[in-house]
Amino acid sequence: MKKNILYSFAVMAGMTLASCNGEYDDWADPQAYGPEEAAAKYGLTITNGPEANVTMPDDDGIINLVQLSASSDNVVGYTVNSLTINGEAVEASTSGNYMQVDANTLLKLVEKQYNSRAAVARALDVKTSVTLNLANGDAVLCEVAGETKGSLTPYATPAVDAKGYYLLGDFVNQSWSLGTPIWMTDNGDGTYTATVNTKNEGSNWFKIYCGSNYSAESWDIVNAGQMGCEVNGSDALTGFVVYSGDPEYTDGVQTPTITGQGTFEVTFDANNLTYTVKRAEAMYYVVGVPNSWSTTDKSCMFYALGGNIYTYTTQWAGAWDLKIWDSKNFGEWSKTFGGGNGDGSVEGKLIPGGDGAFQAPDAGYYTLTINMNDLTYKWSAVTPTAEYTNVSLIGGFNSWGGDVDLTQVAKAPHNWYVRATIDSDTELKFRADHDWKVSWGTSEKGFTIGDTYYGPVGSENIIVPAGTYDFYLNDITGQFCIVPVE
Repeated sequence: MKKNILYSFAVMAGMTLASCNGEYDDWADPQAYGPEEAAAKYGLTITNGPEANVTMPDDDGIINLVQLSASSDNVVGYTVNSLTINGEAVEASTSGNYMQVDANTLLKLVEKQYNSRAAVARALDVKTSVTLNLANGDAVLCEVAGETKGSLTPYATPAVDAKGYYLLGDFVNQSWSLGTPIWMTDNGDGTYTATVNTKNEGSNWFKIYCGSNYSAESWDIVNAGQMGCEVNGSDALTGFVVYSGDPEYTDGVQTPTITGQGTFEVTFDANNLTYTVKRAEAMYYVVGVPNSWSTTDKSCMFYALGGNIYTYTTQWAGAWDLKIWDSKNFGEWSKTFGGGNGDGSVEGKLIPGGDGAFQAPDAGYYTLTINMNDLTYKWSAVTPTAEYTNVSLIGGFNSWGGDVDLTQVAKAPHNWYVRATIDSDTELKFRADHDWKVSWGTSEKGFTIGDTYYGPVGSENIIVPAGTYDFYLNDITGQFCIVPVE
């Protein structure tokens, strides 16, 4: 079929089609060239554009990243099929012989890829796919791909403050008071860390401030050195820091939040302008009857409630039941917490230094609550409502189809434990008896808290990065812990 006949059909259909050689054997099945054939036929080359190596700021906000050229007069333009930077797709357009990207979009993509805002030249591996536009108005139905290299250097960032950094926020004994800053510890590598106790069960707002702008009286002086985030109220556990006068984030310094009441560690990386938040409460373990007084068995871990308060629920013997180890001193008998004379008191004081095991008031099911702020304990009777044959992990890491079974602790019924390796970042849940009638997730969508994960029962999936973890779950309370193995 000749091209003029095809053109009549194309006009009727509201379409414009063409093959690489200008003729079709059939209008519904146009001929197409592969990349090498198309490049050879039209003399197409894909090379670095004049701004393939760019240092921010860019003059007009548009990066001419790739240059296209063709020796054939039949080629009058190009249509972008795709453009990727270091494997990630980026929206692009053409202007004349150039493929263009938005400068700020490219900047944020590269900073995200390198997890850094430092003014360091970052390599760009650029892959391009285009369709050729012909002089007669037809588009060549064949893709031509090319690879180029470039670099992007972000904006210059503020120098590390010689006077350090501090926090203000919704913290215990702080409460945005200019006179009681929480100074961050200089770790000697450009990072600064502070441990804080949050006040609210919901959102706790905070910011980071430069030490050179410290004032106990003037918010104007203090705010000149403020640092926060891009989105006000962000509860992300890690993110980029936005600072006063930031040329990239021009909507002002917004305030991040920490979700939940408890002890958290905030780290600021002054070189890369990032911050991270993670739970910093210590981990505590039962040593006693439930783990056969083992100095190595960590299958009986207390579940954190927040605010340095923990619980453990099971069936107790009611006779010299346990002592307590924290994670840093596990295995050292002189550094346990005991409970006096083991008289079975409903509540009492924890005694550091290994003095005396303590016990439940009677044999039976109890929740033991320990408050490590004032070193007290309390027993509360409970009644199990169900028995399960299995508790297992299921999620994206095993295609939601292959349960990884936990083991019920032999002398601490209703507590389950397994050490498992997760090969890739995933979402998962715990479930009972390899079925969905009873399952345990989190009550907070996107639930990830620092390096250790604690959670109440809920319907949302739990987000867990790749790694090896100790998984714990109590099927009476629905509490779980997921602890990375170092």
